[in-house]
Amino acid sequence: MIQVDSQTEQTTLRLRDAFRVLAWEVFETNPQIREDLNQRYTRFYSRWRNSKIRSMDLTELTLLATERGFSVEQLLIIRECYYSITQPYPSEMFLDD
Repeated sequence: MIQVDSQTEQTTLRLRDAFRVLAWEVFETNPQIREDLNQRYTRFYSRWRNSKIRSMDLTELTLLATERGFSVEQLLIIRECYYSITQPYPSEMFLDD
């Protein structure tokens, strides 16, 4: 089993969550989806639960970010901004899947 240091693990969790935030924002703003928020999130989460992103390591996530035209830093900023707007709590509270 490969040992991962704490900082790498935290960065991986944050980056994975940044992809989830970005995917949710795209899904949430889709004008063709006319369900209420709970139904939309339930549908989104069922797709997210099966996403390959949830099992990617930091190297794979970094490569995916680059392939999609983002830097790791940009995605982490997007995540930070999302939580600063929508949550009155520190973003560190939302690292778990």
